[in-house]
Amino acid sequence: MHHPLKQLPRSLSPLPGEDLNGFVLRLAHRLDMKPRVLMQHTGLIGPRSNSAPARRMFMLEADVLAAFCATTGMSTQDADALTFKPHVNSYPPVAEALLGMRGLAPAPRGVFPVWLLTTSTRYCPSCLAGDGSAIQQRHGGPWKLAWRMAANFACLEHRSFLRTTCPACQLPAQMIRGNSRCLIVEPHLDPLHPGQCRNIVDPQQGPCGARLDIADLNDRDIPSDDLLDLQHRLLQSRPYGTRSPLDPLAGHNRMTDLLVLAALIRATWPLTDNLAPSDSLARALDHDLSRPGPAPSLRISTAAQKRWDSDVFSAHGTAAILAIAAQILNLPLPELRLELGRLIAELPPRDNPAWGHTWLTLRRDSSPLFRHEVLQLLDQRFPRPLPTQVALPAFLQFRRRSYSPEGIPQRLPADWAEIITAPLGHTSRSPTHVAVRRGLAAHLVQAATGMSLKEAGAYLGIPPEWMDNWGKFRPLEERLQGRRADLPTLFQRLTDHVARQPPTDYFARRQRFADWTLPESVMQEIIESYPDRRRIIAAGSRSGERLRICFSAMIWSLITGSEWRLAPGMEPNPAPKAESSATDATLISILEHTRPGAHFYTHLHNLLPVYASKVLAQPAHIS
Repeated sequence: MHHPLKQLPRSLSPLPGEDLNGFVLRLAHRLDMKPRVLMQHTGLIGPRSNSAPARRMFMLEADVLAAFCATTGMSTQDADALTFKPHVNSYPPVAEALLGMRGLAPAPRGVFPVWLLTTSTRYCPSCLAGDGSAIQQRHGGPWKLAWRMAANFACLEHRSFLRTTCPACQLPAQMIRGNSRCLIVEPHLDPLHPGQCRNIVDPQQGPCGARLDIADLNDRDIPSDDLLDLQHRLLQSRPYGTRSPLDPLAGHNRMTDLLVLAALIRATWPLTDNLAPSDSLARALDHDLSRPGPAPSLRISTAAQKRWDSDVFSAHGTAAILAIAAQILNLPLPELRLELGRLIAELPPRDNPAWGHTWLTLRRDSSPLFRHEVLQLLDQRFPRPLPTQVALPAFLQFRRRSYSPEGIPQRLPADWAEIITAPLGHTSRSPTHVAVRRGLAAHLVQAATGMSLKEAGAYLGIPPEWMDNWGKFRPLEERLQGRRADLPTLFQRLTDHVARQPPTDYFARRQRFADWTLPESVMQEIIESYPDRRRIIAAGSRSGERLRICFSAMIWSLITGSEWRLAPGMEPNPAPKAESSATDATLISILEHTRPGAHFYTHLHNLLPVYASKVLAQPAHIS
């Protein structure tokens, strides 16, 4: 029998910017407890486990989060802030780790992208030394989450470059040994001060133990004002261009542009060494690129070859490559084209495995202008077309006036979507198939009207919450996962199919039935017409009311061609997936499908089209 974990007698408040690893180390030090024992007590691992998986640093699952908060006395918001979850819309590698290709709700998957440090970390000795308060004098300052984002190279508070290795053992700080990724380095060790190096050089000698919180700065450790400004903009996801805040999607796109361009710079180095902020930084980058072995984020990956799309070893080398990339991206468009042309003219073959995910990332997440310029130059350099290449800036190819946007339902019929998904090998129940169905409707309206994708979503009645979060609603080209397909031909088949459908004004129906729900009296008549259920579903009961709302939502969905989650009476503006209540989702699933033995729900399922026809037949002023 599982017993709830008890709250710790003493805990700590998380420090600003602290990561989960650092919080566990500080709390274990305060309680004089091995990190492994503390993680067992707080629910981060099971009672018989020895180490927490590294994916815990991405986000905590609901049950783990609840146990961790209950035992530490922390709020869920503060606990989430110890993980990468709040950065899912601002730092592209975090989005890849938590959202993957599905782009729906964040999930702690075992995916470890490049430009994300999960087997070691950078650090600032001055931050680890603390701010002089009594609690930080005893247990040290924070190990910061931002230090694991490999695009960060400087501490803005102390105006210094981050360190990469321990000064004593010369190994990367917090380096995981072996072939697995873990949250804590050597969690079985007796409590060390959080500022001590936990690396094992010789198993016979124990941990290194050197203090990492002793700052000994020299001129080489102090970045220029321009580099500090770049670091500030990187932390705010606006690495080039405007200095004003950007919406999450635009910031995500620009960060992706920077990382893709960094891959082009790596592949052609030292072609752009003259653009480095200083000779010393150019030498640091040159030293990083000549190091044997993979980048830090790929250190224990099975794909251990060098990859041009990955991070580099040192903070100095990172500053150099990102400063060069930002400088190029800030050029006026004519000069940008010239500089990109100079780079692409010297590129190695684009099917070289060292490119890693560069081309997929470019097509999926880069800003439209940068993607367009790079793809055009790539086509000139390498005539063979990229997989799933489509015309820019238009996305869908269609014959004008072949169909009306009013005839596009918000919930695209499965047989329509299969014209696109079947050649790509998606099954009707796969997450990608569902996501494609959701996006295709907006793309069809976009193609017929010339609207933006966001405007097309609003025309279809898709809530702004679904459109604003790039991970929940993404253009179709980002859903296809790099599969090879003749997209223009598939879209032409789809639009031809749409044009052959009987004319139905779904737009007018969405307006007419915006507030419609099935009356309670009608639902009670349906229940009473099935005698065996009279005593089970009583009039006015909670179960009867939820059944009415769900049955009403299914009728509304049939009439308007919309998602049942958006029906009147359901939760307002829900997310497209897991934010609907489990009860409603279960009832809808039962009503959608006939099931042996569920006679009453089969009866309701068969009544859905009957009542949809009855509602449509009523005069507009009545319905």
